[in-house]
Amino acid sequence: MSETISMLYKNNAEQYDSLVKVFEYHGYNLYSYKSHSQFSRKLTFDSSKKERITFSLKGRIRVNGIDLDEKDMIYLPVGSSELKLESSEGSVVFVAETDGVKKCDQYVKKYSAATKMSIGQPTYRRSVVVSIGEKDPANRFIAGFVEDSLGEWSSYPPHKHDDKPEAYIFYGVNPGFAIQVVLDGESEEAYVVHDFDTVLIPKGYHPHVNTSLTGSNYAWIISAPPDNRNLGVEILEAYRNVELGRSHLSIKKN
Repeated sequence: MSETISMLYKNNAEQYDSLVKVFEYHGYNLYSYKSHSQFSRKLTFDSSKKERITFSLKGRIRVNGIDLDEKDMIYLPVGSSELKLESSEGSVVFVAETDGVKKCDQYVKKYSAATKMSIGQPTYRRSVVVSIGEKDPANRFIAGFVEDSLGEWSSYPPHKHDDKPEAYIFYGVNPGFAIQVVLDGESEEAYVVHDFDTVLIPKGYHPHVNTSLTGSNYAWIISAPPDNRNLGVEILEAYRNVELGRSHLSIKKN
């Protein structure tokens, strides 16, 4: 899998009430848990040498006794392989984990309290929230959310960060659809995505576009090298003069 530029993981609409590993990539793993009804359960993972992020894209949850609304993120430090998850009916929960050495304190980032940044220009406008940023304590994770404008491009102009694999988890798409593109000069891939589908992007430029019916939103989670944990990106050469304006990204200058 190390040679691929991307991989699509479709949401399994029939799989409920069990912890499902969505992907595994060089120590960076993603799990999902969907519930039919309200529940309380202890989830056990393979390693205590991981830092984890847990959040819900549908329904309120409680993690280790802490109440979280939709899109609130809780950072869980290295040192435990278990978490207690309590969920409302019909919830859709994700747990991301990646290798860690440094033990940071547990903390919560509330979506309602986050700064929402409007970036882009007409045809590629979106609202960005950086929930776990470069200055927040973590070994590798940087994460947040994007809410796209109807019928417009996102992750645009096309950019890449080949040493920092990233996952996009889509929501707010149905009954419409979005198209995720990944390209690196040698390969070109495109996927049709719907609610709770995930695209893993180990490398390559990765713009996407949605329909005017619903638009699309997505959680984004980067696992960066500890010595390069930042939002530095490289813009595809033909698009380097595209006006971006205010952004959460740091554009590399050639």
